[in-house]
Formats: sequence, C-alpha cells, structure tokens
Amino acid sequence: MAYGSLFERLAGEAQMRNGLNVEACTMASVAAHLARMLSVRAGSVRTLSDYGLPDLNDMRLSLHDAKSQARRAIEAFVEAYEPRLSNVCVTSMPGHHGQLRLSFSIEGLLDVKGFKRQVSFLACLDGGGQVKVRQG
Repeated sequence: MAYGSLFERLAGEAQMRNGLNVEACTMASVAAHLARMLSVRAGSVRTLSDYGLPDLNDMRLSLHDAKSQARRAIEAFVEAYEPRLSNVCVTSMPGHHGQLRLSFSIEGLLDVKGFKRQVSFLACLDGGGQVKVRQG
C-alpha cells in the first residue's frame, strides 16, 4: 500500500514508496511536504496570509540576525502547517566556504499511527528560493 497525502497519491509520488514501511513512507512524505512548504514566500497564498516564509534578502540584517530570523520563522511555520511533527526545534547549520545558501536542521517528534519518534531533517535554502529537504 502506498502512503502519503491525497495529492501525493494522485500525482503518483506515493507509488515510488511501495515496499517501504509506514514510518519510512511517512518520513519521505513529511520531507517532501517540508520542501514544498519552505519554498513558498509569505503573501503568495491569498487564502492564508501567514503561509510561507518571509523574504530573507533584507540587506539591513547581519548574517547572524538573518539566520536567527529564518530559524524562528521556519520553526513557527512547521509547527503551524505540518501536523505530523510536534515539539519542532530548528537549528541553523554552519555554512561551507563559498556556499551561498542557508542550511537548517529541523528536529521534532513524528507521529506515525499514534507512536511518536524523534526525527531530523536537513533543509538547504539555495539562492534561487528553492529548498531541498532530506532526512537527517
């Protein structure tokens, strides 16, 4: 059986997870949802004014302040719009030399059929506004 959201099943994404256990399917589904969520800019969804991340290109902020603001925004956004995760904690990851992207660790409790398990994801925001999320 393929697990995933209704839209993942309709798009055929859930079929790629055939053979995986429920927990692995749920983790993959959450990672895909986080990537889509974190790629949306605040104000671009008319029916949900608080959906999306603020523009992090404010040149008045120091790098430390920008990372801190992004970390808080991601934490609040995930808590609000990814119900399978609770007790979300987002940590800024150190960048590598020459990289123009921000990386964050997203940790929390994943609820799979009533059982909670500590999980971790790594989200990398690139300069083009796209976010890649993988299981940490």
